[in-house]
Amino acid sequence: MAEEQIGIPYAWGGGDRIGPSPGFCDDLNGYLDGVCLADSTIGFDCSGLTLYAWYTASGGAVDLPHYTAAQYRTNPHVDRNELRPGDLLYFSRPDALLHHTGIYAGGQAMIHAERTGTRVARLENVFQDSQWGPQYAGAVRPAP
Repeated sequence: MAEEQIGIPYAWGGGDRIGPSPGFCDDLNGYLDGVCLADSTIGFDCSGLTLYAWYTASGGAVDLPHYTAAQYRTNPHVDRNELRPGDLLYFSRPDALLHHTGIYAGGQAMIHAERTGTRVARLENVFQDSQWGPQYAGAVRPAP
């Protein structure tokens, strides 16, 4: 499911159980160069992509919240050495705890919706990536 979304635009707040949707702008998010793009973009944010992919792949049995931290808190955690395709990866930094999620694609790759102005993409070697590797915070394997 996630692979099929590669190329869909990022939209802050976008994405739900049925697919990409319009996003919205809040005080800080959804803007590119001072212009609100999210409310005029049909796409996914990071947690919208993960909830859609899991809901669709599970035939509706897994219904994740549309909030990164809630997805992490409410699902069984998985050790990095036991990752399987479909597991969800989470990232944090001192100024933004659990600020991003992506879908483990196997072979140390991740599919994710990164930020306003980008599209859903596959990132190879996520754990060695200069941005995402140091921010890796953990993984979960959603369950019904």
